[in-house]
Amino acid sequence: MKQILLATTALVMTAGVAAAEISFSGYAEMGIVGGGDNAPLPAGRDTNETQFHNDFNLKVTMTSETDTGLAFGASVEISKDEGDSNGDFTADNEAAFISGAFGTLTMGEIDGAMDWAMTENIGNPGSIGDDETTHAGYFGAYGDGKYDNQIARYEYSFGDFGVAVSAELDDEVDGADTNYAVGMKYSGDFGGFGMGLGLGYQSFETAGTGLGSQGAAVVAGDVDLIGASLTANFNNGFVAGVAYTDISSDLQDGNHLGISAGFTAGAFEIGANYGVFDMDVQDDVKGYGIAAAYDLGGGLKLHGGYGDSDFGAGADDDNETYSVGLSMSF
Repeated sequence: MKQILLATTALVMTAGVAAAEISFSGYAEMGIVGGGDNAPLPAGRDTNETQFHNDFNLKVTMTSETDTGLAFGASVEISKDEGDSNGDFTADNEAAFISGAFGTLTMGEIDGAMDWAMTENIGNPGSIGDDETTHAGYFGAYGDGKYDNQIARYEYSFGDFGVAVSAELDDEVDGADTNYAVGMKYSGDFGGFGMGLGLGYQSFETAGTGLGSQGAAVVAGDVDLIGASLTANFNNGFVAGVAYTDISSDLQDGNHLGISAGFTAGAFEIGANYGVFDMDVQDDVKGYGIAAAYDLGGGLKLHGGYGDSDFGAGADDDNETYSVGLSMSF
């Protein structure tokens, strides 16, 4: 009788978790990074001297579904702090979601609605040093991460359209407003020609911060971002895009323009982007990046990257980075 009860209990427990799934994916890098001796270091760089580089990332994704059809799940990345040092493993990019006919609600270290909607860099095969996304002309996360980087985003899709709203709450008792954003995007195919459109608005308050991957555009007070992006896929291996953002703050106003393009031919990929911050009370800050990759098969790729930054205050404030190495996807 005890054996029958145990067997029955096991079946019930199995039935209750039949819809649950836990999956793992991995990523690693190895190679060499380096660059010039001037200007601020890009994100993830301990020095601009030539160094060996390695990176490691393990992503855990957990998903399930209720009897009524509600999907829910969570994900987290276990990674080594990106840079030239070893160790320092952290849990990062954690997020949880619930999804149904009403749309999807996600909370965690995720993109806000503006970053979700807009495309700044299309056709990018990536580099192990992120040279193409850490130069001074690259916008990056728009207004995300100005408070505690814990974002709630609701999104809903209908046909080729999607809309989203997001909020990031201030974690300090300083009276700052909520960092909120709205976004809309469209993706369609017109007889072999693909087009994407993104529109976004973001508003937050800050005592003083920089915008862009290098924090090059300095703003303060109430900050408003209004942006649009347009991408084209010519279905012959070539893609291109343009993104424009109007920047308004109590300190200064301005805008950011970014253009990007990429080409794929068999196992070879190459992408490039250029961006410039045109602000009222500081010199233009601009930069460009190039990344190329060759797929060796089985998840192994060869990468090369180069980034150049012009901080607008003379040659001594310019900077360049480069990297070459291998990426491994599992």
